Amino acid sequence: MKCVLRYNQAMSAPLYADADRWMDRDDSPTGGRTVRGLIAPAMALPKRFLNFISTTPGILTIISFLLVAAILAAGGAMALSSTWRQNDLNTLVSRTEPLSNAAQELFNSLSVADSAATTEFLETKEQSSTQSQSYDRHIANASQEIIKASAGIDNVDSREMELVLQLQTDLPRYVELVSEASANDRFRNPVGASYLTQASHLMQRTMLPAAEELYTITSTQVSEQQRHVISPMWFPLSGLIAAVVLLTIAQLWLSANTNRVFNIGYLIATMLMVIALLVASISAGWTWKAGTNWIQSSMGPLETLTQQRIAAQQARTGEALGLVQRSYGDDNQEEFSRTIARIDNELESIRDSVVSPHRIVLALEHLQKWDAAHAVMVYELQHGNFKAASAAALGSPSDDDQQAVVANSNRSPKDVQLDLRTSYTLFDEELQELISESREQLRDVLTAGQSAAQRTATIVAIMTAVAAIATLVGTRPRVREYL
Repeated sequence: MKCVLRYNQAMSAPLYADADRWMDRDDSPTGGRTVRGLIAPAMALPKRFLNFISTTPGILTIISFLLVAAILAAGGAMALSSTWRQNDLNTLVSRTEPLSNAAQELFNSLSVADSAATTEFLETKEQSSTQSQSYDRHIANASQEIIKASAGIDNVDSREMELVLQLQTDLPRYVELVSEASANDRFRNPVGASYLTQASHLMQRTMLPAAEELYTITSTQVSEQQRHVISPMWFPLSGLIAAVVLLTIAQLWLSANTNRVFNIGYLIATMLMVIALLVASISAGWTWKAGTNWIQSSMGPLETLTQQRIAAQQARTGEALGLVQRSYGDDNQEEFSRTIARIDNELESIRDSVVSPHRIVLALEHLQKWDAAHAVMVYELQHGNFKAASAAALGSPSDDDQQAVVANSNRSPKDVQLDLRTSYTLFDEELQELISESREQLRDVLTAGQSAAQRTATIVAIMTAVAAIATLVGTRPRVREYL
């Protein structure tokens, strides 16, 4: 019996010893995680996501994130559009409008300089000092305006830069011709009139048309940019409307699925977005209405005043050139009469649109006196009385000349003293003041529009940020109910 027991113990010991050896074996791979082990969790994410969004908490989470994205996108679009609008306004105020004004002042300086050079040629040495100073001053102003215009042009290959370069080339040549005319005139050399005619021809046929074209191009750019900056910002407004609609739909869906009439967070977000939409809409409407009125009351008269001032300067230079050539034909007179009539009609049409209507009245009075004095000049010139014609044009007649003009024109000495130069100078001064007032009004409206755009962008940005936070806060309690 003992032998059998010992035999059984000997046979069973190795068996039980091997039974637990599996615990000592390491079947895990020694080379790290497998590719399948890495990819499997990532492959499971879409399925887990689909399972999550099929639940009510998942739907609430997706809706809240979509609403936040829509709110922030609407606010961002409004802020970005407002920033672009402010940049456009800055460009208009600091570059485009000053460039247009520089072009207008350039034309004015060139025209007055040419008129002063012609008038100086007709005067005596004692009388010519004032015109000489006027000529030098306006030539210097023209040089400065050319520099300002070139500094305001960004595209060096543009037509504007081509015109500026042409004026930079022609101005020294014009000054040289005028200097030759003055030098010959001091020695009583008749060839001086020929030099002056060449200089005036260069000014009238080349330089002034170039300056006028430069002004036309720049003023057109001003008009286009003005219409752009007053147009409503439809894209960001549509974004705000879409955000309000989405919030309303989400509020109704949440009310139907949670048995609650209102969600405070969504309600606050909706109210904020509605207020932001109203603020943006009111600002856009005010800008559009104010901008339209501003174009009618400021930009329109400004363009008219500038154009009529240019026309008057051309007519004035034509008068002086006729005196130099001692010939003022019927064609010239018809052109002058048409110019005066057109200026009169245009100024009358904008009397109620300018800042100071009384200046229009004064300008029209000086225009009529200029036209009357011009008739005296033409009459004397056509009858060979060059001395009396020059006296009427230069505004400094002697007693004998004044009596001759009075006798031939049936005008009083007081009226004769209101000569061409005085009447034209006063007329031009009134137009210059009107242009300055219109430009100041223009800049005030632009600055007001810039400030309004900045305030609107700030208000909308703050409200959209708070609305996004309110949306998340309103969603969180509803999601927690399902967790």
